[in-house]
Amino acid sequence: MKSLVIKFISIFIGIICILYYILVNALSGKTTFSSFYLILGVVIILYTLFINKLLKLQWFKKVYKPIKILALICISIFIIVEGAIIFYPKKSLKPCDYIVVLGAGIRGENLTATLRDRLDKTIEYLEKTGFNGEIVVSGGQGPGESITEAYAMEKYLVENGVPKDKIVLENKATSTYENLNYSKKIIENLSGKPIKDLDILVVTTDFHAMRSNLLAKRNGYNNIDLYTSKTQWYLVPSMYAREFFAFCKSYFLDKGI
Repeated sequence: MKSLVIKFISIFIGIICILYYILVNALSGKTTFSSFYLILGVVIILYTLFINKLLKLQWFKKVYKPIKILALICISIFIIVEGAIIFYPKKSLKPCDYIVVLGAGIRGENLTATLRDRLDKTIEYLEKTGFNGEIVVSGGQGPGESITEAYAMEKYLVENGVPKDKIVLENKATSTYENLNYSKKIIENLSGKPIKDLDILVVTTDFHAMRSNLLAKRNGYNNIDLYTSKTQWYLVPSMYAREFFAFCKSYFLDKGI
């Protein structure tokens, strides 16, 4: 009876994962990493249905325990890193010398919901603090984008009352590392000072805060604060799961200057 209940719960979780994949794509179109939940759901269902048959195979019985231990280790690491990402400090109203707004993709010429939310948070910061310095909007042009993210961000900010002469475009970056690296060069040219001597505010989304801070530090940003927008509710599972892998990749491979 107990094993039947566990099987039912496992299959139910698998179905929820598949339904989540359908929901995300229905609400926002093809979304990066949403297919993770489709694959996860299918794997959970297949595992639940066929594990007893597989355990009858001699070769599978030999590798099953090591695989199970490895899976538990990976799940533990995932939980620890996700906890750090979720609880990382995300809101600072400290004065700063420059603001850097990180790109988050556009469709054609239209802002994604994530990018629009970042820009709205930038405007909110300006209103709350009276900041009157320069804002670097960072983002190049990727597949499916008719213009650069930087230009789309500038357009939105100007339409919402931000003076155009206060906005500086960084229009080459295609990753978070490049966002921060290229923006650093622009800010150092504008200020005549090394980035380590300046107070920088980075505007991004909550799930992205810890990795942004890591990569900023590796690019010499000694004095960095963050001001973040909230992830759209239906994107929370997708974006936070994706960020685990992105953070691990950045931690080990994006070594900075």
